[in-house]
Amino acid sequence: MPLFATTIAGSLPKPAWLAEPNRLWAPWRAAGAALADAKRDATVLALKLQEDCGIDVVTDGEQSRQHFVHGFLEFVDGIDFARKVEIGIRADRYKAMVPTVTGALRLKARVHAPTPSASSSSRCRDR
Repeated sequence: MPLFATTIAGSLPKPAWLAEPNRLWAPWRAAGAALADAKRDATVLALKLQEDCGIDVVTDGEQSRQHFVHGFLEFVDGIDFARKVEIGIRADRYKAMVPTVTGALRLKARVHAPTPSASSSSRCRDR
């Protein structure tokens, strides 16, 4: 590994077949098993892109999450994604529809359990 390993922080753009490009919290373009497959395919493509670019420590590029906050909240009981409200974020530069808290908050399951299986075939490379 080099003295200063390269990596990325945050998300990479999602493919247009997964979610609408350039839209904050874009809805998924698939559902159910097809969505799970599409997220996995997008993750593999994100890993391959980083490897092709010579990135030392690759990430999933957040391909399986609409937003880093929503990716966590989807696994919390008491959060209602059907009842959203509009709020201003980032000093009111953006308007966003966000889920509401409707009950006691409890984790349903491990938040990132599915992620390693999608990216387990990739690894950091020594150079």
